[in-house]
Amino acid sequence: MRVPRLRSLVSWGLLGCAAAALVPLGCAAKIVYPTVEDERPRVPDATAERLRECVDEFGGDLPRGKFTFDVALTVDEDGQVVDVKSRGVPHEELAICMRIALRGMTVPDQLLRLSTLRLSASAASTHGQTPAERGLVGHPGALVFVAIALADLIIEAAPIIVVIAASVEIGKSDIAEAARKRPKPNLNSCLDAAAAGGVLWQNLCNSIPNLRARERCWSLVNESEQKKRGWCNEKFGRW
Repeated sequence: MRVPRLRSLVSWGLLGCAAAALVPLGCAAKIVYPTVEDERPRVPDATAERLRECVDEFGGDLPRGKFTFDVALTVDEDGQVVDVKSRGVPHEELAICMRIALRGMTVPDQLLRLSTLRLSASAASTHGQTPAERGLVGHPGALVFVAIALADLIIEAAPIIVVIAASVEIGKSDIAEAARKRPKPNLNSCLDAAAAGGVLWQNLCNSIPNLRARERCWSLVNESEQKKRGWCNEKFGRW
């Protein structure tokens, strides 16, 4: 009679293991809004959700603690993100995922109107400006940009917290036109293109000035993300 009982115990044990395998080790990432009201503009909801998904996918690889992701977005006058500069996340895949999410962000009209008001205000006053800066007043094509800090986006995935501190730099006239041109390729843009593939990788290849490197880039269009990344790390800084 001991054998059936032993089999029963083994069956229950296997069932328990299977059930345990279905229980996630960490908590799903969620956006946490501060209790103190922040009057700064927020990251658009759609972009915030994409960032949350990035943390949900890769946050489990981070050690316990709080991480601040500092990011500066360069935006043209149409509200399209043309460049993303970031630092603060010690995880390559998470950083790439976040940059791709931010590259797809469209700045709300309200924020664009706010930037226009600030540019107008800066042109109406010369207080605190250097002589060189005062010389720019009246020349809208020479105005560089207006920077607007967004409210911190806090994403919690116990036992980690990721704070995204973003600022938006909205270009004006000549500067915005220059921003529309393809920037020089660098490691971050190459890794982002490798992760996204498709048009982003093709744009990267077109932006490479060296003919041989550009041809090599095009030869990798249908290759795996891992192979593209290897090429990015090998060739960055040598083009």
